Amino acid sequence: MKKSLCLTLITLLLLCPVLVAQAQYYRFGGKAGGGFSRAKGDDASSSRTNYLAGLNAGFVFSYDFPSVLAIQPELLYSQKGFVYDEYILDQNEALSGEVRLHYIELPLMLRLQQGGLFLEAGPYGAYLLNKDSEVDRISTFRSGSNPLILGPYELNIDDFERFDYGYSLGFGIMLETGFYLSIRNTGGLRSFSKTFDQKNLMWQLSIGYLRPSRRPVDMM
Repeated sequence: MKKSLCLTLITLLLLCPVLVAQAQYYRFGGKAGGGFSRAKGDDASSSRTNYLAGLNAGFVFSYDFPSVLAIQPELLYSQKGFVYDEYILDQNEALSGEVRLHYIELPLMLRLQQGGLFLEAGPYGAYLLNKDSEVDRISTFRSGSNPLILGPYELNIDDFERFDYGYSLGFGIMLETGFYLSIRNTGGLRSFSKTFDQKNLMWQLSIGYLRPSRRPVDMM
């Protein structure tokens, strides 16, 4: 899958100048929304990690063609991460709390639109700006309903990979006014942790606006 994603990205990058030159319309605008993210991988059991709510927002550019095809690069700020739900470290300790990662993200989406409905897919690259974490070490032995907190589980920015990449898939509704609603799934193909096998996985709901289409000749 990694090879096919890289091949798709390279193909899109090589075709961008040709596609833009042939574009009938171009539009620009913005989008904002929220979503739920969690970690996937060998060290991200669904029974021990939960979803974390986060925000996303940024700028959108769209090059539309005479057919139903459009190419849409984006520049986004995106929050990802997950919640440890008594994640077992060893027989004595577990982790509890949330890890929030702040990214600058660059998706390159290929969009197919028919009427007011559209499908979109493409690769993304991302750079980690910062992290917030509130994770505690807790005892695996309980004498009551509340676990015994042993202390904080310290994490710093150097514990995470700065660069991330993966895929984005989605669908949505586009109105003639330029407003649109989209639901998107993004999945990382590289572990964001230097210690564990944990990759980003997120579902996003966004509301956006693209300025009504204008022919390039109208701008001359």
